[in-house]
Amino acid sequence: MLGFEKNTLRRTLMVVAAIGPLALAATGTALAASTTATATIKLANGNDAGTVTFTAGTAGVLLKFDLKGLPPGPHAVHVYETGKCEGNFDSAGLIYNPLGAGHGFLADEGPMAGDLPNIHAGADGAVAAEMLSPFFTLSTESDDNLFDADGTALVVLENADDYETDPDGGAGARIGCGVITPAK
Repeated sequence: MLGFEKNTLRRTLMVVAAIGPLALAATGTALAASTTATATIKLANGNDAGTVTFTAGTAGVLLKFDLKGLPPGPHAVHVYETGKCEGNFDSAGLIYNPLGAGHGFLADEGPMAGDLPNIHAGADGAVAAEMLSPFFTLSTESDDNLFDADGTALVVLENADDYETDPDGGAGARIGCGVITPAK
């Protein structure tokens, strides 16, 4: 019986050795073709504040912030339900919330899908940050993706989000906005 087990193990290892590179190649292709999007952020005064890049991954969407010109200190950021950034940015609508959750990471019925952690601008007004959100997708195959008919926007607020006060964490005025645009 020991000879049979050795042969079975040898065959299994040969199959794994033959199929393994194909599986890795397929995985590499899937990861290389990940979905991306960007939001070019404009401040309320019309100045360009930089970009936020969105990259889909298996654990959620990675957001990379490269911003400038913000007031120093913490700022709430949220994904909003409408891809418009006009006037005082109220045109972006409400925080993206397809499931009807409460606002904030500390709220009993939260968070909303568009809730994100605060970002922190240095004394020079710059922000370089990364965060992962498991609450939304860039996949156009999902019913709750960010690229519906009226789009979505990323909005920067004046103050920090307290992570529990409806509707926006008590974060004050909207000071920056960018329409989230899928990569072509």
